[in-house]
Amino acid sequence: MRNIKIKVCGITNKKNYNDLKKYPISYFGFIFYDKSPRYILNKKNISFIKNIPNKVGVFVDEDHEKVLSIANKYNFSIIQLHGNESENYCKILRSKGLCIIKSQLIRRKTDFKETKSKNIDFNLFDYKSKDFGGSGKSFNWNILNTISLKKKYFLSGGVSMNNLNDLNKIKDKNYLYGLDLNSKFEKYPGYKDIKLIDKFFNIIR
Repeated sequence: MRNIKIKVCGITNKKNYNDLKKYPISYFGFIFYDKSPRYILNKKNISFIKNIPNKVGVFVDEDHEKVLSIANKYNFSIIQLHGNESENYCKILRSKGLCIIKSQLIRRKTDFKETKSKNIDFNLFDYKSKDFGGSGKSFNWNILNTISLKKKYFLSGGVSMNNLNDLNKIKDKNYLYGLDLNSKFEKYPGYKDIKLIDKFFNIIR
């Protein structure tokens, strides 16, 4: 797992970020979805996010002009779309020079859609819940062995210390680009448990 990128998503606190950045985390995710308990714009003093490298702004069915405005204000170059955004929507954002991660919400094989879109850079596979992720649940990762993958992807949805060994069920890891850590590594929504993060990196090294 040494070549797999790690993304920690749903950060809301500067001190927590400063503790996290001591670890080899490739991407830091900030959620701009107002129904999420990790909604960053509800928090005070978020100017610290402006200078974070490799950060990801997460949006759900947001007006693309607002996405572009936030990307410009907080210096985002990577956008994660976690709703029902269309091909054209992705194309508009990508034409502005943004790297696009597009989620697919999965419970069963039939939830997978064609993944070779030229308008996205990465897929992200998450558990299908009514709240667009953040459920802490996982879909059956064996499904990944039954589909034809065309793009590299992040694996999300209930990734935890208890199911890391289940990654061995994925036979072809050539397309597994990164793991997305969120609710299973928190003390409470938006605040990551540094002890768990430390244990995680000690295991995967």
